[in-house]
Amino acid sequence: MDARAANDRIADKAEQLRFHSRVPMMCECSDTDCRGVVMVWLEQYRALRQEPNNFLTAPGHDADQADLLTETPEYDIRRAGRRHGDRRGA
Repeated sequence: MDARAANDRIADKAEQLRFHSRVPMMCECSDTDCRGVVMVWLEQYRALRQEPNNFLTAPGHDADQADLLTETPEYDIRRAGRRHGDRRGA
């Protein structure tokens, strides 16, 4: 399952439905068996996607060759050293 693509579809649907609350998104960590869900404001999600190498993980979840950019109680934002689509997992 491609969590990033699924999250993009979730964000699109949330916009269509005019969500005014946080949106449930899938964790994009390296663990292909991860089924973590994080709650993110749609505006925050769209902002993190402005950088193509950013991805969203549950707190404390790791990702291959990625640096932690932002750590919150609800989610972490990580930046891959290479293009997101090139890394294993997610």
